[in-house]
Amino acid sequence: MTKTDRDTLRSLHGRKKWEHIWAYYKLPIAIVLIVVYILGYAAYRHVTKKEDVLYLGLVNITAGSDLTEQLTTGFAEAQGLTKKQRVDLLSGLLLSESESAEEQYVYASEMKLLGAVSAQRLDVVLMDEYARDRLLADDYFLDLRTLDASFHALPGLNAGGTVLDISDTPFVRQAGFSGRVYLGVVQNAPHPERAAAYIHYLFQR
Repeated sequence: MTKTDRDTLRSLHGRKKWEHIWAYYKLPIAIVLIVVYILGYAAYRHVTKKEDVLYLGLVNITAGSDLTEQLTTGFAEAQGLTKKQRVDLLSGLLLSESESAEEQYVYASEMKLLGAVSAQRLDVVLMDEYARDRLLADDYFLDLRTLDASFHALPGLNAGGTVLDISDTPFVRQAGFSGRVYLGVVQNAPHPERAAAYIHYLFQR
């Protein structure tokens, strides 16, 4: 700002001073406001960003609000996680042979599931019997006994050790599913140790 500009500003008062500032300096003011907004937004995202400590997918099953809370927030609290850590839930996946299932939706679910696995954004899958058979045929799951040797004694573990029947665990039993519910951990799970802890959580409650 030159001396002339400063003298002009001193001579103006009230509304005329602000009109003068806006007329001659709106571009730098706008740039400063944009920079402040960008910095503020970046800081907000950094403070509020959640860390995904486990990726959970529901295939061909729907969990009510109470069960969803137990499967996600309940586990996080049992693990003593911070408020910035969470279980990321991927729900609404449908791999179904029923006539009521829309073909496009089933295809979209298959692509979403494949994308999550490819991007390593899926650890644990809870599913019905049909989804279990489909995913087993495609060799989606690892041997759970490699996560924890004690898992060989879990009731409901299939012969290959890759799928676990969790229908009789407290949370799932209380939810009242009409069919059996199964658990598998995908081959390239990004959080295998947390997946093992999740299985312990389901059986110990």
